[in-house]
Amino acid sequence: MKKILPDELDININQPKAELTLYVPDDLFWFNGHFPSQPLLPGVVQLNWVMHYSQCLLGMSSSIESIEVIKFQIPILPNDRLLLQLNWHEEQHKLQFSYTVAHKVASSGKLKLCL
Repeated sequence: MKKILPDELDININQPKAELTLYVPDDLFWFNGHFPSQPLLPGVVQLNWVMHYSQCLLGMSSSIESIEVIKFQIPILPNDRLLLQLNWHEEQHKLQFSYTVAHKVASSGKLKLCL
């Protein structure tokens, strides 16, 4: 079975926030065919990881109702080391996230989750 999650190097939880240091190995399933000349991590996978880690670390059990803001600024490539920051705004049912690579924001967004 191919690997679908990054390697977790460090995890810090301070409810309602979590911060993870992740390593993106080049043998991830998601790099197959996306794209052959320059593999990059698809945006939908980045959102999937946001939801996975918010459920595992922050105890959330909802799904995405809407994407309020999302920006993909630089590609996440094989062998990148990422900082994923999650911030849950319970009163608004919004989850804010950002992925940083080498001190540069790779992607960020705000998701409204179902009640």
